[in-house]
Amino acid sequence: MVKMIKKNIDNYTFFIFENKFKLTSYLTEYISNKIKTSLIVNDRFKFCVCGGSTPRMIYEELSNSDLSWQDVDIFLGDERCVDPFSDESNTKMLKNSLLKNYASKAFFCEFFKNKDINDDLAKQQYLKTLKEKLIGNPPIFDLTLLGLGDDGHTASLFPYKDFNNDDLIITCFGKGLKRISLTPKIISASSEIAFLVSGASKNLALKRLIDRNESSRRTPAKLINSNSKILIFCDSDASNELPI
Repeated sequence: MVKMIKKNIDNYTFFIFENKFKLTSYLTEYISNKIKTSLIVNDRFKFCVCGGSTPRMIYEELSNSDLSWQDVDIFLGDERCVDPFSDESNTKMLKNSLLKNYASKAFFCEFFKNKDINDDLAKQQYLKTLKEKLIGNPPIFDLTLLGLGDDGHTASLFPYKDFNNDDLIITCFGKGLKRISLTPKIISASSEIAFLVSGASKNLALKRLIDRNESSRRTPAKLINSNSKILIFCDSDASNELPI
């Protein structure tokens, strides 16, 4: 059994692990069980996933889980406006990690299917698919997995950027690239929200995330809210500055 520390802090529930390998093992099993139990009572499981390097090991392990993947709909929370075959593409990372083996049967909604990078058209088509596949206004994911950047961003919601609070999908810029991102409005509507945070470089961002006095302009991840506890799965390196 994987050893962990579980701690509630305001609207967050922390699951803290000794290292990223134990974190990966536990979260993989957690997501697998979430899919299994949900599909007992629901026709489909709607899963919004994050890009970046941190979740890749989890996606690799999930792809080998013998689940009813044909009943799972997978959406990316954000994407860089690049060729989907580029190494900077979240879509490519996901296809090479999660969307293979057993999980190749899942439905995957892509932002860009070819080298024609039309972000306005991509946003329209993505939103159309969201409204077709998901219920609710805004559409509701069963589970949204988020990352946390060392600058406090999540999805492609970067510090000191302005956007319309009523939007569900936006075009934005971050770290030198144009991007498409879901917004706090639709992310916060998810039935369950989980952050995956690993590594010492995330110390300050994680500390700021739970600081009641922290500005959401500097730490946009604070814009993600929920009626239920937001889960934070992290390793000891990322959490060692927390008041725990």
